[in-house]
Amino acid sequence: MSVWNKVDLDALLCALILAPNTFSRNRFFQLFEQPKALRVRRRAARVRGIIRQLVGDGTSKGVIVGERIMTDGQVILRYHVAELDLTRSTALTELEAAALRYALWRAGEGKLERADRQKVETAFARLSKSLDLGGSDSLVPPE
Repeated sequence: MSVWNKVDLDALLCALILAPNTFSRNRFFQLFEQPKALRVRRRAARVRGIIRQLVGDGTSKGVIVGERIMTDGQVILRYHVAELDLTRSTALTELEAAALRYALWRAGEGKLERADRQKVETAFARLSKSLDLGGSDSLVPPE
């Protein structure tokens, strides 16, 4: 059985959001042949797009105008980009929201709650273990 059949997909999601070049599609083609991994890749791309809009691309920068945590743990995030007259609402899983906040914190755009940091770092530890990479620090992104 391939190592890619046992990869922790939620943990892979964190890696693809915070360090997308770590698992490039060309280098890890076998992984992304799997439909579930392909869906994870698409989810990560969507979150990275939100991060780009919130950090700004030079002229336009989004601002979070609302965040609501649902009973099932999903986070409804609403943000506005004034320069584009764009308001967007999106539903994120708990882990997607934690990774988004982690990325914003790394970009200097907010603070990071301990719970979000723990979710992300635990996911990286699981990914490291599922890929048999050794210590849990091997995939934790630098601050």
